[in-house]
Amino acid sequence: MFRLIATMRRGSATNLATAMARYATVEAARAGTTTLLRDDRIVRVMIVRNEIPPAFVEWLER
Repeated sequence: MFRLIATMRRGSATNLATAMARYATVEAARAGTTTLLRDDRIVRVMIVRNEIPPAFVEWLER
């Protein structure tokens, strides 16, 4: 399982359903990242494994 951590210019990503979702594959997480990056407030998105502690997978930026 994977999840997204979004860095925003202002505000919080907690109200964005795409940012709060869990993804079964890294390809699905990348698709969610593409959707998030359409919002002008999103600067970059980190894909992490949904475990404790979260394991970094990759950064995606504008």
